[in-house]
Amino acid sequence: MIDLFQERLSEIYRGFIEFIPTLVIAFIFFAVGAFIIKLIRKFIFTRIVKRSKDPVASQFVTDIVLVIFYIILTLLTFRALGLSAVTQTIIGAAGLTTFIIGFALKDIGENFLAGIVMIFDRPFEMGDLIQIDNQLGRVIRISIRETTIKTTDGKDVYIPNSDIIKKHFINYTIDDQLRETFEISVFNSNNIRDVIAVVQDTVSGFNQILKSRKPAVLIKNFENGTVQLSISYWYSLRGTRARDGQLKTDIMLAVLEKLKENNIAFPDHVQDIKLAENTS
Repeated sequence: MIDLFQERLSEIYRGFIEFIPTLVIAFIFFAVGAFIIKLIRKFIFTRIVKRSKDPVASQFVTDIVLVIFYIILTLLTFRALGLSAVTQTIIGAAGLTTFIIGFALKDIGENFLAGIVMIFDRPFEMGDLIQIDNQLGRVIRISIRETTIKTTDGKDVYIPNSDIIKKHFINYTIDDQLRETFEISVFNSNNIRDVIAVVQDTVSGFNQILKSRKPAVLIKNFENGTVQLSISYWYSLRGTRARDGQLKTDIMLAVLEKLKENNIAFPDHVQDIKLAENTS
């Protein structure tokens, strides 16, 4: 029994020794192939991705090509090891495996396909200010599975690509222009036409305001002896792809100061409450 075990062990050892040269050759083959793929990746990145007008899509296509290269290299390495049967088994089972994985990982596959659609259809770019449901933020990363936005309070929100395709979303900065709106109330005893002219001139005086789109001052409502005005203006983001809250503050302060300068009366929403004395 012991002799049989030793003989079997010796056969395995001799077989392993004979297999070492093949293993070394296969290892060298895989290492050289991986090195060549790395050089190809570096070449594609420096010559195509960096110079591309759409680096996100270029990077995505590059990653897909590299994955295909690595799959081919792995199959060729199996052949170099003499494992042709294993290679054929892998290829033969690929169809069934794809079906099983696709069914089990339905959501991941859905996000993958949605990412492909977004890469080529591109509803937004890196840095755009977008809103999906109640999440408002700037796009900081677009991957094949999810999109990451940084909200105005500094949180990173990871949104599955399938949600972006299915749900309604808003892109505020796609054309590098944005509209802002605020409201004021003035007493109806004022000359409302003069008030509108003063507000328009004040808002138009800011350099950031688009000259092609004149600020609009519209009467929204009449209420309790006042006139409610809605002021809207368009301004250029100047490539920042972010809302300019300071600009809105400066405009509102300038309008307030100009109204006071022209002695235009407006309510301060303070009510006087008089209590009747009980004389009985």
